Amino acid sequence: MLGSGSRGERDAAHFLNREFGASEKTMIIHDLRFEIDGEFAQIDHLVLHRIQRSAWVLETKNHAGRLTCDEHGDWTVWRGSKPQSIASPINQARRQCEWLRRWLEQHGFKPLRKIEPVVLISPTSSMNRKHLGTSEHVVKSDNFRAWWDKQTDAIGFVSALGIVGQHLAIGMSKEEFVALGRRLVDAHVKPSRDWSARFAVAEQSSRRPSNSTYEGQTNEGVLVDDMSLPRTVRTEFGSVTITRVSDGLIALRNEKNSELIEVVRAACKGKGRWQPKYRNWLLKDADLPEILIILEADGSQAPGTVS
Repeated sequence: MLGSGSRGERDAAHFLNREFGASEKTMIIHDLRFEIDGEFAQIDHLVLHRIQRSAWVLETKNHAGRLTCDEHGDWTVWRGSKPQSIASPINQARRQCEWLRRWLEQHGFKPLRKIEPVVLISPTSSMNRKHLGTSEHVVKSDNFRAWWDKQTDAIGFVSALGIVGQHLAIGMSKEEFVALGRRLVDAHVKPSRDWSARFAVAEQSSRRPSNSTYEGQTNEGVLVDDMSLPRTVRTEFGSVTITRVSDGLIALRNEKNSELIEVVRAACKGKGRWQPKYRNWLLKDADLPEILIILEADGSQAPGTVS
């Protein structure tokens, strides 16, 4: 991945591989995308523990700034004095935990003792944890190992007390552990490279005459009536509007969403020109397919890195 979020995933993968690479008790699977009941779950990093029969689903966020969560569970990222609301990464990670639980059930694997959601943030970010619950884990990526050791030590202590019942941490054999990892990696579905389908590109129903103007129009020209543009591209972070200008260039404008802004900037940087007056990017028409792919992910990191 090429966006800031993708850089965060690569950094987190580096920390995880460094800390757990030599362990025979843990397994790490990066960038796992699998289908469940007709929908796709995307797990940034999955850490499995053989002895504890537990899993940690890691959702990576690389926001540059201060993160807060209020008493209502609403999240905000602050860049200086400017707040920007964002979707709850805790809820995202919880959904992924539920998808993983359902996948295990449907494929006949014994239930894990626990599946925990964790949000990994950049080492340079800060987090106000005042309103986070005891089960809402937000950890800096470079500190995950220390945090994780405390979690697994606590599980081991409970087992050592001889507490029996459905919550007893019964480990997996090496054969079971390897089989689970292989099945998960085999279940990975690569994102489609058909960008028009992948991004649900929908042609706008209303046609504009060739000499019309629009909000955010560049000073490079006016829209040309075209069978494929303008279009609205819908990503998981919000919508991007793409229009063609009369001199063969395209104008790209995104919704005001901090995550989407960062992804679009990374996709367009080095290819296009930012126009502050109109708050859009001016790009060559030929760059469009590549940019649309980058908006979500480039799929460059293969899943199944097992440690």
